[in-house]
Amino acid sequence: MKNRIALSFVVYGIFVASVIGSAAAQDSPDTSPDADRPLELSAHKAIELVLRNNLTLQSAKYDIAMSDTAYQAFQKKFSPFVNLQTGYVKQENPPTALSEITGTKYHEYDATVAISKIFTTGTNVSLGAREMYYDANDKQFLPGTPADPAFHKPSLFFNIQQELLKNSFGSSDRAYNKIFSNYSTMQRTAILNNLSGLVAGALIDYWTITVRKSSVENAKLELESKKQVRNIIARNVDFGLMESYDLNQFNALVAGAETQLELAEQGYRDALRNFLRTVDMPSETEIKGVLDLQETLPEMEPSAALKAGFAKRTDYRNAIMDLENRKMELGIQEDNSLPSLTLSLGGNLNGQDASLPDALRGTATTDYTGWNIRLMATYPLDDTENQALRRNAVMKLRQAELGVKRLKKEINDDIYSKLEHVKTQHVMLSKSKTSRTEAELYYQKILIRFGQGKASTVAMQNALDAMIRSRQMELESLVWFNVALLQLDLSKNEVFDKYGVDVEHYLIKIAD
Repeated sequence: MKNRIALSFVVYGIFVASVIGSAAAQDSPDTSPDADRPLELSAHKAIELVLRNNLTLQSAKYDIAMSDTAYQAFQKKFSPFVNLQTGYVKQENPPTALSEITGTKYHEYDATVAISKIFTTGTNVSLGAREMYYDANDKQFLPGTPADPAFHKPSLFFNIQQELLKNSFGSSDRAYNKIFSNYSTMQRTAILNNLSGLVAGALIDYWTITVRKSSVENAKLELESKKQVRNIIARNVDFGLMESYDLNQFNALVAGAETQLELAEQGYRDALRNFLRTVDMPSETEIKGVLDLQETLPEMEPSAALKAGFAKRTDYRNAIMDLENRKMELGIQEDNSLPSLTLSLGGNLNGQDASLPDALRGTATTDYTGWNIRLMATYPLDDTENQALRRNAVMKLRQAELGVKRLKKEINDDIYSKLEHVKTQHVMLSKSKTSRTEAELYYQKILIRFGQGKASTVAMQNALDAMIRSRQMELESLVWFNVALLQLDLSKNEVFDKYGVDVEHYLIKIAD
């Protein structure tokens, strides 16, 4: 009887010490890591570590920076272009009846500089200047008159060209500009959505560390308790107070507890390495997890959740943007089926003199001007390419419409499913709390009965096992409840909003 009472107090003392140690650890958080203490992280700090250090994210930043490549490439069309051109011609012709007047040899230098730009209205404007120096071995046309000297022939010119039907006043160009802008936005938001999934995975890894650590502590407590009971049973067997098969049973229980401890420690090491790899920290870093978990069931209105999902989900926003692009692409192909009707207007100012300064002044007098107007129409009689592209545009538009319709149903089902999972996990959390409370009460009562000699060591050990399992189950249920909340936030694309993280801040740093 004395041995049983002593055993009860030993086991009870182990349990109390474990509870007190756990409470003390929660009451004294570690917020400043150093060489002697493990790094303590909140969920927000864990997210910051991921955004700052994760190698996948570091690579994704370059993808984000490059996401506007197609848009920027299209902008080249509206950039000013400078054209520089120069040349020299020397020509010797066979003599003719006019050779006395025109000469048989001439040489010519010319240089042209021009700038042109296409505007979003589809207007193409060119401005430029040209200088030509011309000299020939021409003869006197009439006796007593000098031969023509070498002349400088400078000129200023401009040209305006406007498409009137196809790409009328830049309508297709503006549509393409919007399409490429949408594609850039779609690529960027898709990458950001992947980042939110990466952060969510890191949070789960972070919580898993705490769960695994708790498993290790519980396994140690279970092993120590079983060793204590086995030692007492061994002494009682020596005194003839207990049977040897009781010792055999607890030898087996101790061996099983040692195995569980090894598995728990390996699971903790794996979870820790996984998280440290995600945040790109040294593998020897020790993490002291701060649970930072929510226990209460938030207010969940399905209509509000659906509204948030349709407003913020990347896949839905991209699907709507893709539908907009398909409509514009169809409009472009319909526009391309029209004839090309181009109106152009040009003019020039010319000067000519043997002296270059005098020739340049001549261009300013507007004495020698010219202008032209031209209307040109082209239309292929059998444009099979446009017919195929227009057909494809119609089909792609229908595919985009079906994609939006399908995605609406998927989002509706996904959000409702996530809401149900949150409620289910909260029920399981509540049940696990009840189970843990009842297991602790059972253990305390069986402990009293054991002290009175009215309960077997097996019953007491089973009570201890049940209590340890219930504590672990409660913690795991709490984590899974928060995972369900996290998945709900992911389904609405609100992970960064929930934790108040400005992801753009980190993306700017990466781009720099």
